[in-house]
Amino acid sequence: MCVHIQFIHINNIRAWRCFMFCRMHILMMVVGVFFVLNCVSVFSEEPLSQEKLLEIVHNKKWDALPKTIISPKDNKEMVLIPAGEFRMGIPSDSTLAAKLADATPAHNVYLDAYYMDKCEVTNEEYEKYLADSSAKKPLFSDDSLFNNPRQPVVGISYGDAVSYARWAGKRLPTEAEWEKSARGTDGRIYPWGQTFSQNLCNSYKSQVKAPLKVGSFPNGASPYGLLDMAGNVSEWVFDAYDSGYYKNSPLKNPQGPAGTSDDRLTRGGNYTSDPEYVTTVVRFPQKAYSAFPNIGFRCAVSVSEIETLFHPEKAKKTQEAISSTISVIKSESSISAETLATKNASLLTPSGSQEFVPVRYFKYLDFDGTRSVGREEIRKSERIGLPNWKVYYQPSGLITQAQFYDAKDNLQFHIEPVYDEKGQEKTVRLYNQKGEMVYSSERIFKDGVAIRGTLYTASGDYLGEERF
Repeated sequence: MCVHIQFIHINNIRAWRCFMFCRMHILMMVVGVFFVLNCVSVFSEEPLSQEKLLEIVHNKKWDALPKTIISPKDNKEMVLIPAGEFRMGIPSDSTLAAKLADATPAHNVYLDAYYMDKCEVTNEEYEKYLADSSAKKPLFSDDSLFNNPRQPVVGISYGDAVSYARWAGKRLPTEAEWEKSARGTDGRIYPWGQTFSQNLCNSYKSQVKAPLKVGSFPNGASPYGLLDMAGNVSEWVFDAYDSGYYKNSPLKNPQGPAGTSDDRLTRGGNYTSDPEYVTTVVRFPQKAYSAFPNIGFRCAVSVSEIETLFHPEKAKKTQEAISSTISVIKSESSISAETLATKNASLLTPSGSQEFVPVRYFKYLDFDGTRSVGREEIRKSERIGLPNWKVYYQPSGLITQAQFYDAKDNLQFHIEPVYDEKGQEKTVRLYNQKGEMVYSSERIFKDGVAIRGTLYTASGDYLGEERF
């Protein structure tokens, strides 16, 4: 009996082991089949087509919108910011209000859905635009501090940013869109939360003193996943600036004050900014023609106008029209290119006066690396011995830009030289207040002296000769 029982017990063990072995293999087969099917599903899934995306928009199936898309013109990732309300600005009694009074009062704003560039526009992306247009190069494109392909493009004016955006089938974000993208709907002061951290952004505290490659601080992302919304470079937004605008701004889709003021806005702070100036609420007014090495931009597109990504020519020209009418030179005060060229050929030569002190262009305005550069210091300049002229210099002493102002200190036009390897002004370009090139002079040198220049219009047509 005992032997029989033992035999049955042994057989039961064998049967149990066989059962478990088979069960394990069956389970592995099921898991394997599931994995294969899942992989096939994932790898065979087509990216959302243009037709499908437009169908979603046309049918207003907002819940079906993808979280991210790639804009075809500049191959740039864009992030969906859903429609809805958020809290904009800061309370008038907050600790920041003393320094950021123009960001008060806090108020609710409703925005329709839009997509926003995940990162700032880079040098390599801007190069694609330059190759596809007749636009001028950024001011600092030859400076190794600022021309890494993955650094944000800088040295571009408001008009330059608008032109790029239109080329890409996009636009500049409004100030409200920028702020919602940076802080989300919970009223945070920094993209990552309520407390500053120098490990989450490129600010003055970082002591880098230059823009870093975009996306260098993934842990500093905004609630929607946008990068570098604090520090690195300030970013142009669409709106004109009015210090009291928040007191009367619309509750839905605000576009900023009406009109075509020279005073535009940048947001986000930059690598020279202290902690309170890289917040999601700080507002930096700048002249539209400013082209500093700490200002860049990113673009947006309304969901309702997403077709412009695929057909940029269909984009509304609202922003472009506004940027082109900012400080337009009146015909009665215009100066012909030929007259300017022949009579004032030496305008780019600084005065020999002992009182004249060359001023560095923004980054070099007495910036010693131990303090932030204030807004007034940025705008500081010296005359060059001729009425109404202001000149900015590179560290080498070569001129970056010469600006001509009227009696009321309004910019009329500016001149930018392009140098050859010998430091000679091989090309001199004149731009109007809109940032549009009026003419260029291609110069010929003999023994280090310019002897002749050929004048061309912005479209490349022959205009005349410039003689010295």
